[in-house]
Amino acid sequence: MRLAFLLFLIAASALPATLTITPPVIFDCQNGLGVAQLNWAGATTPVEIRLNQPDGPEMTSLSDSPGSAATGPWVSDGLKFFLVDQSGAVLASAIARVSCGGTVRTIDPGLQGGSYFPLQLGNTWIYRSNSRLITGTYVVRSINATETIAGKTYFVLTQGSDVVAKLRGDDNGVIWMAAGDGEQVYLDPKSASVQKTSYSGLLGDFSDALIASGFVNSLDFDTSTFVRGIGLARLTEDMVSGSSGGFAQSLELVEVRMPGVRFSVPAPAINLSIETTDLDLTAKLVANCALPCYFTACGLGGPQPDPAGTYRPCAQARIEAVASPGAEVQLQLIDGSGAAVFTTSASADARGSSLSYVRVPMYTALQPTSSNFTLLPAGQYRLTGRVLNAGKEVAASSLSVQVR
Repeated sequence: MRLAFLLFLIAASALPATLTITPPVIFDCQNGLGVAQLNWAGATTPVEIRLNQPDGPEMTSLSDSPGSAATGPWVSDGLKFFLVDQSGAVLASAIARVSCGGTVRTIDPGLQGGSYFPLQLGNTWIYRSNSRLITGTYVVRSINATETIAGKTYFVLTQGSDVVAKLRGDDNGVIWMAAGDGEQVYLDPKSASVQKTSYSGLLGDFSDALIASGFVNSLDFDTSTFVRGIGLARLTEDMVSGSSGGFAQSLELVEVRMPGVRFSVPAPAINLSIETTDLDLTAKLVANCALPCYFTACGLGGPQPDPAGTYRPCAQARIEAVASPGAEVQLQLIDGSGAAVFTTSASADARGSSLSYVRVPMYTALQPTSSNFTLLPAGQYRLTGRVLNAGKEVAASSLSVQVR
């Protein structure tokens, strides 16, 4: 028992020192620089914090552990902090992450830890749009640029060539919008005027959402639904004025794309490719798939090998599809008369996906391994891929192929 207690004390004294930065990612910035809180623990001798490198500028004087210290507004992205003892030995280190005006990336903590309006370059939202003028159209909103205004970094949200808003996030999860006289709150998840809710839409069901509503001007009243980790999922705009009042327009999210994250409405799709669309059989530039004789008793109990010098050309095709689980994914090579000279098919898996690399024979034969075959005649062919759901075509793709 005494030995166990001593071992415990030894293990406890051997715990490494730690140095942490709060917040883990700094979003509140001025001219690209932020403020951080440094916390350290576990050191058994006095320590200090140095910048950039172990013998770099001192941030703090020697002090005991645990301890903490705040920086000024000079922390840049990638700045290194080192916790060193009196001898200069490094006990711990940390690197600052600064993303001015941004929000927590959805891919890092997942949807449940993300922002209600993720702000990162490359984020794209696609909506189905209805309005008084037209229904069933689609609009794309993207973040492809940032802009610095009064020292603060804003993400520019655009729809086509039009700027929808210039937005930034802060360390408290509030989304701010640049305005003519400075900035104003665009979305505050903790505001009493915002209602917690769930969202059910074209992309599915989500339990963590917010509803925010209010006048955007003297006539238009907006009701917006934001889903954590995804952003604006639904918008309804009503005009509040006499005889012309009522519904004005709406947006419903059908697809969202972010670095490492993509949600879209399930829809059949197919991608088709072939190693080359110019298949030269005459010059024997297409791979030879003849079956050689590998061993003395080859052909016994299996297919007969091809005679030496046989040229049995075959091309490589790739077909990838998204469909309903169990749907048929079909690949055909069709000649100039419309006749299929080769057909193969596979079924989409339980996730509704199918990926196949296919050996496409450039010859015709009664049996796949028959030595009595004929090369395809020269001419124009089409390589066609189809997704069939209960026998009905729901997606298709084709390539023009020249056989020489």
